[in-house]
Amino acid sequence: MAQIELDLSHSYVAHPQADEDYALLPLKFTFRDGGAYALLGPSGCGKTTLLNCVSGLLRPSHGRILFDGQDVTGKTPQARNIAQVLSLIHISEPTRPER
Repeated sequence: MAQIELDLSHSYVAHPQADEDYALLPLKFTFRDGGAYALLGPSGCGKTTLLNCVSGLLRPSHGRILFDGQDVTGKTPQARNIAQVLSLIHISEPTRPER
């Protein structure tokens, strides 16, 4: 794993003025090599936007992303050598075969 440094924000509005204009508020954080981290928060707080920026599926509207000190902000997921695995958990009632 690499050290990942984030200094970014993301907005779908051209010139964000208020917190409500951001999909991801300005964030400065470093994920250190070997650390264990979790992203927790309510729906719509920016968890997926952050992961999409780190993985290269979305370019942040402001700031940059560094992997081991190298700026990868404009690079594709393939060039970053990173993958994002999405999971969808579906719980349903067991069904019984008709007789």
